[in-house]
Amino acid sequence: MKKFALVSLGLPPSQSGQSMVLYHLLKTIPPDAYCLITLRNFHLYHYLKQCSNRLGGRYYFLAPDYQFVRHLVKAASLLSLRSLLSFTLKLRVRQIKKILVQEHVQVVIACTGDLFDPPAAFLAANEMGIPVILYAFDYYSRQWTEPATRSFAEEFEDRILRKAAQIIVPNECMAKEYTTRYGVRPVVIHNPFDLEEYEKNVQANADKTTLESGTDGDVRIVYTGAVYDAHYSAFHNLIKAIPKTGIPGLILHIFTPQSPGQLQAHGISGPVRIHKPRPNSEIPALQRAADILFLPLAFNSPYPDIIRTSAPGKVGEYLAAKKPILVHAPEDSFISWFFLKNRCGEVVSEDSPEKLADSIIRLLRDGRYRQELSRNAYQIAKNDFDTVSAREKLVTLINNATVSSQPV
Repeated sequence: MKKFALVSLGLPPSQSGQSMVLYHLLKTIPPDAYCLITLRNFHLYHYLKQCSNRLGGRYYFLAPDYQFVRHLVKAASLLSLRSLLSFTLKLRVRQIKKILVQEHVQVVIACTGDLFDPPAAFLAANEMGIPVILYAFDYYSRQWTEPATRSFAEEFEDRILRKAAQIIVPNECMAKEYTTRYGVRPVVIHNPFDLEEYEKNVQANADKTTLESGTDGDVRIVYTGAVYDAHYSAFHNLIKAIPKTGIPGLILHIFTPQSPGQLQAHGISGPVRIHKPRPNSEIPALQRAADILFLPLAFNSPYPDIIRTSAPGKVGEYLAAKKPILVHAPEDSFISWFFLKNRCGEVVSEDSPEKLADSIIRLLRDGRYRQELSRNAYQIAKNDFDTVSAREKLVTLINNATVSSQPV
């Protein structure tokens, strides 16, 4: 296959949904077929116990380090210093070009997640006549809310999307958005996961679920993953909804890298147990031990376009858990559309604790409905989130990538 360089802030073993997706996609590709490019010292922000394994390809780390770039972007945003953003971009382009030459790269994959990665990878590859594939895990230009960074991202998003050899997105809502706005036709690759590995991990860690999830008398609503401003208002509604159900022992269990203090500072307290982060290998058993799995997105976040087009990396795992999924997200979001369309979860798309309470009661009392949702979900996990087919699709895109004739 063609040798490719993948540029991404999140790479295995750093702890993020994007890292896990890339791990599943690349773990069986020969290490000499690719190299990986990321920021120096980003690894300081992962949680070792919850990370995937390191990939076999060669890693390159760009300067300045992640912490410095964060402060630089903040300063440029506050002071509207476009020149500072341009200087940082040029520095990133120069470093990436050296790596592309050294590794004899034939295709570049630019992943979203960092302000500079997509444009730097695009410009470096374009100057060298190398085709670029944009892997838009999130809506790139809408990740930045300050005027200076938003305009910077919008300018390059337009150039990259019109010139890219191919565009990959994780869901149909993102594909529709880019088609409508830019007239392009992205390829959808749902965030894959390894179902066989998931089942093995369920069996290997089944004895740890009672200890970690609370007392045997609990009725357990479980959430696994990061919690931040893309989720807060949905969690607030759930916490208000729990006592409204009148169900004794109903508790929300959150397994997250965020500390209890962080969550409590954002109003996540009450009928809640916040657990320390667990190794990825233990997460499947915790999910399958739940009575309900909670999949939230906020109704009043700073970036509604991101919420609307978001595809959480945990969706495939939730679908495979064989437990009912409670989706609480805006009506126009991908996850609300997807779970309603496939009838694989209970969807509450109104900003209402009362509606949420009604849905919890239905899920816990209607066994036949729970079984139907869980059965549909498991089939969708096998059909739409399969790692092998996702990897084959990615490899085909890489091998078929050619330089676009569109002007930059």
